[in-house]
Amino acid sequence: MDYAVTADLEPPAGVDRLDPLQQEGIAAVLDRYLAMVEGVSGPGDADIDVLDYRITVHHTGANVLLALDAPALAAAEEAAASVLHELIGESDVLADWSVAHSEVRLTEDEFNQRLAAAENGDADTELEAAVEEALDTSVPEPAMDVEHWRTRLVELSEQLRAFSPDAFGPAPVRSAGRIAAGSLIHGIRVVTDELFYDELALAVNNATVADAVGLLVLEELPPCYAHRYDSHFARSFLLSSAAVAAQLTAPEWQGPRTVAESLALRLIVNEARVVLEAAELMDWATSEAVFAQFSEQAFAAVPSEELYAVDFALGGQDQLVPIAHADEVEDGLRERGLAFEQWFRPRGGPVGHHPYLS
Repeated sequence: MDYAVTADLEPPAGVDRLDPLQQEGIAAVLDRYLAMVEGVSGPGDADIDVLDYRITVHHTGANVLLALDAPALAAAEEAAASVLHELIGESDVLADWSVAHSEVRLTEDEFNQRLAAAENGDADTELEAAVEEALDTSVPEPAMDVEHWRTRLVELSEQLRAFSPDAFGPAPVRSAGRIAAGSLIHGIRVVTDELFYDELALAVNNATVADAVGLLVLEELPPCYAHRYDSHFARSFLLSSAAVAAQLTAPEWQGPRTVAESLALRLIVNEARVVLEAAELMDWATSEAVFAQFSEQAFAAVPSEELYAVDFALGGQDQLVPIAHADEVEDGLRERGLAFEQWFRPRGGPVGHHPYLS
């Protein structure tokens, strides 16, 4: 039988409130771990399948909803607690966190019965309330604290040494330069975490981006080569993104030396714009204007935007497109140094090139 088990996770003693950045980090850690859990051993070595999960992080802790296929209610509750205790034990980020309680909110049969009664108009107020409670297990997230994010991003902006705030445009958007600079540093952190997650997901499933679902960042790369983005590629791309991050925090900007570095920078810029909009510091149109001048300086060496214009698979993988046409397109990319096998080759020679990328 299927059970919906909810559990509350509490932060260490002395932590009164999680700020928005901490909430985002905890949610990412929980999601990364739970995405890999397919099952757990229950009482008597019974196999209990983890069917789905939902995570809500709020300022006082986290709530996790696990959908389990278990032989009994007690087994479902024990399995959920076991999964979460193991998660806490293996994660440095969640050290000293605790599972407050784990309980079944509603079984599949109970839910279906009550829902059917509600649809037929036979359910009383109590039963309807129970169904609504089962459907809504989340704790409302607090609104984004605009001033908190503004302060945080201004602090992070000090790490962006390769560009001054003036790089993000003259007045009237110049005042947003430091916030934009800080959002890039924030973007580096988010993209790095997401690349680690995507690499693990691809490795565990022996898949490529074209086959996988639920990835966080690699799906944003040009779709024409999605069938080439496997776990080895993800590791290589992670090294390229690290090179870009090192450049952004260095005193002088050298610019992307490879196609992969150029694409990594695009992902970082996109994530920077996402946080600016989510924090209500800039809408999407405003951030586009703020980053326009920055992009002209940052991407000049290796333009890669035309890769996104190719909306079919290259390399003979897409049978709906004539192979000759695909080959012609790829040959054109190759002439401009943009074909897949050229993505990790530095322009101007292999000086300072990581051996893993050779």
